[in-house]
Amino acid sequence: MWLMTITVGLVTLVLVTWLRDYVKRWRMPPGPFFWPIIGNLFLFGGQPFFTFIELTKRYGDVFSLKLGMTDVVVLNSLDTVREALVKKSVDFAGRPKTLTADVFTEGGKDIAFTDYSPTWKLHRKLFHSATRGFASGKNLQSNVHESLEETIAEFSKMEGRVVDLEEYIYNLVYNVICSAAFGVRYNMDDEEFNTLIKLTKDTNEVFGQGLLADVYPLLRPLPTPTIYTGKKLAEQFLGILGRHLEHHRETFDPSNLRDITDHMIKAQKDAEEEGIYDVTSLTDCHLRQTIADVFFGGTDTTIIVIRWAILFLAAHPEIQEKVAAELDSAVGRDRLPELSDRETTPYMEAAIHEVMRMGSIAPLSIPRATTVDTTLRGYQIPKGTWIMPNLWALHHDPATWGDPDVFRPERFLDENGMPVPKPAALMPFSAGRRACPGEAVAKADTFLLLGGLVQSFRFTIPEGEGPPDFSPDERGGSNFSLPSPYKVVMTCRK
Repeated sequence: MWLMTITVGLVTLVLVTWLRDYVKRWRMPPGPFFWPIIGNLFLFGGQPFFTFIELTKRYGDVFSLKLGMTDVVVLNSLDTVREALVKKSVDFAGRPKTLTADVFTEGGKDIAFTDYSPTWKLHRKLFHSATRGFASGKNLQSNVHESLEETIAEFSKMEGRVVDLEEYIYNLVYNVICSAAFGVRYNMDDEEFNTLIKLTKDTNEVFGQGLLADVYPLLRPLPTPTIYTGKKLAEQFLGILGRHLEHHRETFDPSNLRDITDHMIKAQKDAEEEGIYDVTSLTDCHLRQTIADVFFGGTDTTIIVIRWAILFLAAHPEIQEKVAAELDSAVGRDRLPELSDRETTPYMEAAIHEVMRMGSIAPLSIPRATTVDTTLRGYQIPKGTWIMPNLWALHHDPATWGDPDVFRPERFLDENGMPVPKPAALMPFSAGRRACPGEAVAKADTFLLLGGLVQSFRFTIPEGEGPPDFSPDERGGSNFSLPSPYKVVMTCRK
């Protein structure tokens, strides 16, 4: 009898919760039927940004889903994304509270995954100041050039061979980011360097699709092997960053800011002098998490952009030659491209925009959460609802781009070859208050790295291979749009 009573009670609770959610759905955007407990969980597997585009045909450009028992609203058009993320930016500026984020952000001490709050606003303001100062100086440029010179020398040894460049690009970008974040350039066989790469790869593999505990909070206390592994990975990674931060404090010189860590320490000290510093809002833990944001945000995304760029350019040799010719004219062959050259290389900049559009590196961005009860398109959106902007849909909308599946940099130029205002639908770094704070550094890195590689090499598809597949690799899941593995042949530009 007691077992039957418990069973009946649980079934009744589930049904009551399900009916309550269905009543709430009447005021929210429309959406497909959802099951008790699991909701529409099956729609979030694989590459859901494609699934969301199909659902748009039936439910419109804003619709509701259930991720487990969590309410999710998906935005699939420029109008809905702008209304939510730009016009009502504060209402949609939150972040979901998840176990995955808590494990790696030490309970929400970073910028990318922390919820909207006064502490977050101060932290982001100081981060902007630090990264702008670093990206506008010579440090970033010299760091990239040093790493590029080593990579160019390595690539020259592989001239004429059919090669997969993924691991080489990993090493190149990681060294650039390590130099930018904490001023260290590694040998490729350095133990700490390879540990950092392995830790971030393992982290993406273990937590790439999130945890069930993210959408079922009752599971959080359970000591599962995945959670244990994740905590160990975070502990090792943050331990390395913590040692570098401690060394920077011991050797800090305000007249010689070497990297982003130094710039953040200076921002912290300036805030203290100006009286806007609170010991609880910008601690060493916050600084360590900022370095982690720079690291994770600057490595994976830049690696993916460079890999997509080489693939697109190899598959479109006429466009690659235009980029190379412009670099020859504006830069020459006696030096590597510099940040000042961006003003005289509009076709190169247009090609980068087109790579970011077609590649859509983070197709669903990082989910937002509503900070208050709000409205969107006349629908009620309760506080705490997860918001997923489908940037892939924006970047591949035929109504906006005409021929979205064609790689055509000219769409960002006028008839005289000069840049046109950036289309509002191009949002590779998202938009609004939670847009990626490292956008300036990422764009500068991409220009310098890709410019140096195209200036030095011609990339071609191996003879006998058919046209490459531009569909994103399923390994990226919902987090990243990865190019499928590919090989190229490199020829030195004489």
